[in-house]
Amino acid sequence: MRPLLTLIFALSFGTVQAALNTESLPAGSVAIIGIDITAFRASKVGRALEKLADLKAKDLEASRRLREQLGIDSKNDLHEVVVAIYPGADGKVAEKNASGVVLIRGKFLPAQINTFGQSNNLPSKTVGKHQAWEASAFIEKFSGEKPKENTQDAYVVAHSESLVIIAGAEFLERSLAAADRKEKSAQIPVAVATKFAAAQNGWLTLYADATKMEKPKGDVGAEDLALVLGENATDLQLAIAANFVSAEKASTMRKQLQGFQALSMMGLSNDDGKSSEEKENMAMLVELVQKIRIGGEGKQATLDLDYPADKLAQAIAKVVDKAQKGAPAPGTK
Repeated sequence: MRPLLTLIFALSFGTVQAALNTESLPAGSVAIIGIDITAFRASKVGRALEKLADLKAKDLEASRRLREQLGIDSKNDLHEVVVAIYPGADGKVAEKNASGVVLIRGKFLPAQINTFGQSNNLPSKTVGKHQAWEASAFIEKFSGEKPKENTQDAYVVAHSESLVIIAGAEFLERSLAAADRKEKSAQIPVAVATKFAAAQNGWLTLYADATKMEKPKGDVGAEDLALVLGENATDLQLAIAANFVSAEKASTMRKQLQGFQALSMMGLSNDDGKSSEEKENMAMLVELVQKIRIGGEGKQATLDLDYPADKLAQAIAKVVDKAQKGAPAPGTK
């Protein structure tokens, strides 16, 4: 799946909407991530981070390539990204046997994207009425850099004027068929979907069925994880909920999180030898950690955070201002 993410961010570096829009995804995903790019860019924190990203020449170059080669305006034409992960034949997700489907929603010119592939003689295959371009070659030609990992098992398809699909070979036909039908299969449990739907200003959502994931050493016993990040009128909001195999496992996690929070507070409170600017930054981090609320009962552990969006945006603006003052003037070295 990591090779697919490389291409996602190449195309959308710069929604899941509030209710986690999974239209056109094949059923059966065990993990899903959604980014509502439009909502993020409209948020206070999003606007501040976008200014920071604009300082990076690499991002500006990627934006230029998108516009000139694929006809995509990175600031206006990219609206939403949904990433779904599917298990292998054994029903589990592991790096070597998992498959992925990525939906990028926005405004696209399929003819120009396909012309890019044709004019560069990129390897492809026809699936129904669609042309699927080998992702490895597509990334290399678009970015000018050879992918660090093998992506020959993934394909890029300009499905329509509102949808680009990236899919692993095993799910390519299923994903295109689901998109053709605008399939609306239930992707996540009802209780989690309700939680997402309540996040009216959420711009990042995540759900993972941990029982289908390859078990790491020191497994904590989690069964699933849900996350929503966004803003309301005043605050940046983060809500995380995890269900565990037992109440004991959940209690252990709550205690560990509380201990980590306490240790973080102690470490951040020591500002000896710090400059006034460093002390100011540490004070903000102390306030942020203080506002984390750890809770849950029974088999569930939760973490919630509400932090003033204006304050965080101002902190990011200071970083941008400092970077701009330290940057060389145009035309100088």
